Amino acid sequence: MTKKTPPADKIAAGGPEKGRLTVVSSTGVRQRFLRGMITHDLVQRGLDFDAAYATAQAVRDRLSDHEEVTTAEIRDLIREELERTLGVEVASGLSSAPLRPIPERHVIYHGQEQPFSRGLLARSIQAAGIDLGRAYRLVTELESELRNEEIKVLPSGEVARRVGDLLERIAGGESAGRYRLMRRIRRLPRPVVIYIGGATGTGKSTLSLELAPMLRIYRINSTDTIRQVMRMVFSPEIMPALYSSSFEVAPPYGPRPSEEYAVSPSDPHFGEHLVASFEEQAARVIVGVRAVVERAIAENMSILVEGVHLYPPLVPFADLEGAAYQVPLVLMTQDTETHRIRFLARARLSGRWAERYLEHFPSIRTIHEFLLQQAETHDVSLLDTSYGEPPIGEALRLVSSLLQKRLPELGRPSVGEVPAAVTATLLLIIDGLADRPVRALGGRTPLQAARTPNLDRLAREGQCGLTDPVAPGAVADTAAGTLALFGQSPFALKRGPVEALGAGIELAPGDIALRGNLATLDAAGRVSDRRAGRIREQAAVLAQALDRLPLPGSLAQEVEIRVQPATEHRLAIVLRGEGLSSRIRGSDPGDGAAPDLPLIPRPLDPTDERAVHTARVLGLFEQETRRVLAMHPVNEARIEAGLPPANAVLTRGAGSIHRLVPLEEAGLPLRLACIGGDRTVLGLAGWLGAEIVTGEKMTANLDTDLDAKFGAALEALKRNDLVIVHLKGADIAAHDQRPDLKVSFLEKVDRYLGELLEHHPEPLRIAVASDHATLSESGQHAADPLPVLIWGQGIEADKVRSFDEQSVAAGRLQRFPLQMFLGRLFDLS
Repeated sequence: MTKKTPPADKIAAGGPEKGRLTVVSSTGVRQRFLRGMITHDLVQRGLDFDAAYATAQAVRDRLSDHEEVTTAEIRDLIREELERTLGVEVASGLSSAPLRPIPERHVIYHGQEQPFSRGLLARSIQAAGIDLGRAYRLVTELESELRNEEIKVLPSGEVARRVGDLLERIAGGESAGRYRLMRRIRRLPRPVVIYIGGATGTGKSTLSLELAPMLRIYRINSTDTIRQVMRMVFSPEIMPALYSSSFEVAPPYGPRPSEEYAVSPSDPHFGEHLVASFEEQAARVIVGVRAVVERAIAENMSILVEGVHLYPPLVPFADLEGAAYQVPLVLMTQDTETHRIRFLARARLSGRWAERYLEHFPSIRTIHEFLLQQAETHDVSLLDTSYGEPPIGEALRLVSSLLQKRLPELGRPSVGEVPAAVTATLLLIIDGLADRPVRALGGRTPLQAARTPNLDRLAREGQCGLTDPVAPGAVADTAAGTLALFGQSPFALKRGPVEALGAGIELAPGDIALRGNLATLDAAGRVSDRRAGRIREQAAVLAQALDRLPLPGSLAQEVEIRVQPATEHRLAIVLRGEGLSSRIRGSDPGDGAAPDLPLIPRPLDPTDERAVHTARVLGLFEQETRRVLAMHPVNEARIEAGLPPANAVLTRGAGSIHRLVPLEEAGLPLRLACIGGDRTVLGLAGWLGAEIVTGEKMTANLDTDLDAKFGAALEALKRNDLVIVHLKGADIAAHDQRPDLKVSFLEKVDRYLGELLEHHPEPLRIAVASDHATLSESGQHAADPLPVLIWGQGIEADKVRSFDEQSVAAGRLQRFPLQMFLGRLFDLS
């Protein structure tokens, strides 16, 4: 056997280099050492697969410091390992009689008894980033424990618990946490999407092929394949960037026989041209990547995407954060000579032409350095592939560590293999529920005046309390209250971005989003109706007339303005361009303001040049909207019908997009559905990964179809952990200062809740909450605390006898921030 001397830096790092080992046959034929060949041979001779794989791994470990070995030497090592583990008699008999040992113990998996498999268990431990040899040693120790305790049959969850405890003792809590997470990862409510980027020749394909099965991912997509598909759709004249290699400078109009457009490598700016060309191609290909990822999300199928075009900030997709667990990695080959030699090896093994890659090797290294710089800038993990075989262990450690940051709860110990099953839970959000005593109702609140036997029953049998959507004494709007209900900080997003999400506008960094109201101005230009008579049917038509409305002068080229309809009279407005700021006030005077002219958009800080510029842009846009709306046929028809015209837009809630915290980071890996008609609520729920259920009859008003909403809830409870039903009618009635309508709406909700209780036979948990208080006498939001209740399986009753603003104050839940409500709901079992 020929030994090799490892590089000094590898010795310092803690061990010899595990590079390529060559096997020399008796006839002089040379080939790469493969553990799979030994495993296959031993299985064919009758050895159990687990023992065969362990033997092959042991032989490879004994040869870790060698460059060459003969087939005769390998045979001797195999015999020695078999004699050591199985005994001389069994080892010598392998060639003459098959060995099919009767399994000593069994595991109960999904109710069925199966043989205990050392190999399957070792590979599940390896998937958490544990070296396979060490994983087998852990399995051996576990078997010893089971043998000493005389355990022959045990549930799979108990196996996982014992392995987690072993890892905790031997390797520490971090390794144990990664193992527990990887065991549970297949049961997550949304898919895992892993992006493996890196320059050509850094080993992306090789690593992906080995990594995907370890993570139980069975779909691998290459950006080269996506680019080729896009070439079949777009000609070189339409999209020339697709028709060059990632390491070549693309001509401006696609491939041409003439060298007129070629950029020479000797050009002092060649590197800049090369990177710009690569960025252009990646930007085109990433559109196809996004389509692949969206398809995976729709199918709830985990995927791995690999390719040179995957680099930050193109991936991960910020607006898909709540829909998938996205894990980006970038490969690097720091050793330049190793990188160069890899192309020669690729040519030998796969027949791929090496000369072209070597000719462009300096360009490939330029792209390599650009990708490393982008990864460093955006804090994306880098993985060096300079030495030896694909770094599976390190890759698994990186992936599991990144997922563990997103899903800390899944890395903690539990009684079994997975957390206890979550009881199906219905969260009823009654918008604007809380109120104050109303003179017309005999000094009672609408909730006290309404006949709600089912809500009162849930209050008697469950637990109640009060919550503050923002803080005691602070008035909340729908956006802040809904954010808190979804476990987010009520200050995480301003109303504008929330409205834009609900309207389906994809927000990019730098975009400024506002909420707009279609409103009515009188002949003197004063605001006579902030909601234009709650215009609904024609709002989308008016929004379309304002979408991409050009601004006067040079601003038409500098700023694009998108307008989309939201709920009823509401609009989502997005300003898109350079040098904009969200630190502005809009024109909406707000509820309760005396009839007067709309406010003039202005900066919060008059010395902030970007804010001054943005306020000017918004003011010009609002002037243009009044001109367009004044002559629109919809408003002409409304005036003829005696309805208030929607002849102005009032704006407020300017803000930019920020990342919300996925529910998993709060320890709530829930399958989630949201049912409703309010686009603000649906947009937020969708961004957090909820399945959205809505329909034409599911409005955000008093006329909503409660039968459709509660019927959809019954179906959704069959496939989700948490089903949210949002009801807006009580809020609308209070805004219109109609406490009588608020009472009747609450009574109607209570009847449908009772029917749902009758038709849902399985264990169930129900929670009732709200986003803010709306006062029926003034029509405005208030800072009052909100009543909440939690009822169902695992909930012990407190002393509350009815569900209203005063009675619930004596409940066990006491008074707490609304942001904590989801956590309490799922922590009371």
